[in-house]
Amino acid sequence: MRSAVARGRTRARVRPLLRTGHEVCLLEGGAAFFPALVTAIDAAREEVHLETYIVHDDDSVRPVFEALARAAARGVVVQVAVDGFGTPRVPPRLAALLAAVPAQLRVFRPEHSPYSLDRRRLRRLHRKIAVIDRELAFIGGINLLDDHVDPAHGALDRPRLDFAVQVRGPLVDDALLAARQLWASLL
Repeated sequence: MRSAVARGRTRARVRPLLRTGHEVCLLEGGAAFFPALVTAIDAAREEVHLETYIVHDDDSVRPVFEALARAAARGVVVQVAVDGFGTPRVPPRLAALLAAVPAQLRVFRPEHSPYSLDRRRLRRLHRKIAVIDRELAFIGGINLLDDHVDPAHGALDRPRLDFAVQVRGPLVDDALLAARQLWASLL
């Protein structure tokens, strides 16, 4: 029987960590990220996978959900996964947009009690990824909320500083595999 280290080395040879063939665009903050995401979703032909920790109903995020609904209405498979702690309740207006069309919305580990001592509840969906048509991925730290809003405290004096990258190339397959594995675990 091979050790975990040996298996890891084999895996590294098969799929090296550093690969070429990517087109990468750095997106600074929601002001760059949300319009790029909406444009990509509006161009989707086959499938959109979206994962996030926090969803907030605001003027920056609503266009994303409207684009998801438009995509689903034209026959694109739309799967949205949100974290049950970061988003204990999907905003009703946004959930209704997806419920009105054949889009799918799942919650990863819904919080039943904030006082639970079950350690498994600490395992969260903290990824923020979107994969469109197996061709384009967005990966980064930007949740689905306006850069100038803190859901718990209201308006911020300065925008939240965060980044995402828009990627084409081999990394898209990795992001899609991760999204599909998560989705299968939510069924």
